[in-house]
Amino acid sequence: MESNTMQVADGFDSNVGLDPSTTENQISKLIIRPTKYDLKVEVVGVPGDSTSPGRTYVVSQPESLVEEKHNVSSTESVLYSSSAGFMDKVEPLPTPLNHYVEGAPASPATRLKHRLEGTKDLIVCPGVYDGLSARIALSVGCDAMYMTGAGTTASALGKADLGLATLNDMVRQADMIANLDCDGPPLIADMDTGYGGPITIASAVQLYVRANVAGFHIEDQVLTKRCGHLSGKKVVTQDVFLSRIRAAQAAKKKARSDIVLIARTDANQTLGYDECISRLRAARDHGADCGLLEGFASKAQARQAVIDLKPWPLLLNIVENGHSPLITVDEAREMGFRIMIFSFAAVFPAYLAIKGAYEKLRDEGVTGNQGSGVNPIKLFEVCGLRHAIEIDTAAGGEDFMSGI
Repeated sequence: MESNTMQVADGFDSNVGLDPSTTENQISKLIIRPTKYDLKVEVVGVPGDSTSPGRTYVVSQPESLVEEKHNVSSTESVLYSSSAGFMDKVEPLPTPLNHYVEGAPASPATRLKHRLEGTKDLIVCPGVYDGLSARIALSVGCDAMYMTGAGTTASALGKADLGLATLNDMVRQADMIANLDCDGPPLIADMDTGYGGPITIASAVQLYVRANVAGFHIEDQVLTKRCGHLSGKKVVTQDVFLSRIRAAQAAKKKARSDIVLIARTDANQTLGYDECISRLRAARDHGADCGLLEGFASKAQARQAVIDLKPWPLLLNIVENGHSPLITVDEAREMGFRIMIFSFAAVFPAYLAIKGAYEKLRDEGVTGNQGSGVNPIKLFEVCGLRHAIEIDTAAGGEDFMSGI
């Protein structure tokens, strides 16, 4: 080493546990434990030295560290020198309160995180926007669900997706959907732009965590945003975008939550593909767990994004009849995407079916529902009727003794 000052200390203060004056003589060893997407680095202090550090950190971009600098094996490795100076990018690693514990039920966020990190599965999410669409998704079966901002705005407010839904609107809907079945498929929810600056974003993340949301995406459009598949989108600078990611990551860390932070960029329409990749790489380096490039111009561009950002997981948003080509589940899996959301999977069919029934009523005096096989009991069963009866019966209630 040219100097005996540890590079690990660069930029840290005593609140973190490492003083900038920390020297190599105070470090007993550095233990490297690779995970799928980062390196856990344990700094072991010298026994008997009260000034020695003793913390665990996470290093991002493990592929460059492992392959180019240290050739760290897939098992635990011990480094006795920090001469490469790579430790200047580390940050404290908290123990999440909802992190998986053997024998305990995992939170939806933890289950989603482990699915991303521990498997190569493609997680397919139908878009839901209210209680009924979510109940239908649960009854059919799905990997996870996605609460669409466009669908929620249309359903709850009766308005177009022009950034009109507030944080309270989205949290109220997400809370209801995520807790219909706490042990069921995890819910990923739209967080739009974060609804304000860093302070508001921190509050939004905290509220999503409390609502039992498993993951969310936050984007780089201006606050007066619009649906990602409309023309005329405007995006903030990369610095502002990264401030949103940092605020979300800090709030997630403070909550000690496994909630999956998905960085979304809408810059492809105005600034081009290269800027999108630059923004997503920067977001990844600032702690985002997953990326979303909205509005691919072609299938080839979608495939290239996975290559350019691997092994970081990418989410693919499919909007039928939108600005991007239709990519099937099989195609997305072959490309290497890790999450796939179908934002309008429920909204479009609901619009067509309801419109058709209302037009038939107007023109023919009937809705056309007679003979469909759907009756009140069938609908209510989808919405948890049998479960409600089980609760009442198990408690000794008499509300359903005479049947339904």
